[in-house]
Amino acid sequence: MMYQDYTGKPKPFLLGSYTKFCNFPLEESNLEYNMYIPTIHNIEWKFAVDTTKSEETNNLKFSVFPTNQPNDCFYSVEMDVAVVIENLESSEYSIKDQGSYEFSATKRKLVIEIPGYNKIIDHHQGFFDDKKDEKTFKIHFTMVVKSTNLCDSVKMLNFYNSDESLYDVEVNVWGHTMYLNKKLISLQSPTLAELVETKTIAYSDLPSGIIFEDIHDFFQVIHGVDLRLNSTNIEAFLKLANHLKVPRVTEYCKEQMIVGVSGMTTNQIVDLAQKWSFWDVVPRKVAAAKCLADLKAQNWDLEKLDDDVITQITRRIFELN
Repeated sequence: MMYQDYTGKPKPFLLGSYTKFCNFPLEESNLEYNMYIPTIHNIEWKFAVDTTKSEETNNLKFSVFPTNQPNDCFYSVEMDVAVVIENLESSEYSIKDQGSYEFSATKRKLVIEIPGYNKIIDHHQGFFDDKKDEKTFKIHFTMVVKSTNLCDSVKMLNFYNSDESLYDVEVNVWGHTMYLNKKLISLQSPTLAELVETKTIAYSDLPSGIIFEDIHDFFQVIHGVDLRLNSTNIEAFLKLANHLKVPRVTEYCKEQMIVGVSGMTTNQIVDLAQKWSFWDVVPRKVAAAKCLADLKAQNWDLEKLDDDVITQITRRIFELN
């Protein structure tokens, strides 16, 4: 089964991939989850789990869909999707399904009907822990982008195959062999260049709370790939940029905060900026609004903002009038 496995040998899905584990409560009937594809900049995504009619049909309804594309746009994104309802007692009894789909302005939702709901809710079948107060079953969702057309997207570099025209050093990163460009790295961070020079990056060399996927994507940005950050990785990028002294990546994060970070409200972005003492983010974000409609689209929750932020927004309103 396709799976972006960053704990074993990585598989370079260069057009983008996404993996999510989630626990779905039996008492719920329909939940939506944010989904992030960092290589695709202009499309927001969600996936949903729906059991509203599952007792009648014996099917669990799983769907993937874009949330911000108008009907008159012209684009296509082809992806493979796999879903596993994990059995806690043995993976042999897990329920698996998958499908391929091409999203476009006319085909906007992938729906997979997964049979076996009666087994999932039967406490004898091992899909949930009956001793816990909250009964949940575990869903493992994976998607891989196969092609894109007429959308704002990029392609990742393959760090796992040696290419002398691109890379000049081989580095062991947490047990994974990666090929990197030392000259490009040295221009941005002497600290990281010294680490790469040792040809080994250990767990102790990086800040806590970082996963290998963060390191992989951090090196993509270091090498010039324009990835879209989201709520699950932007703080990891800030930690790495601060620890390794890479000011260009710090500025890259700030620029994304100004434009908007997937999965984060504007107020959450303000909180993150204040946490890291990025006092220029709010003024730059407010100034980025070129009309009142732009300012409104930034979705400020004024009741939960500090007075100085409200003052900056108010001043911008008068400037735009």
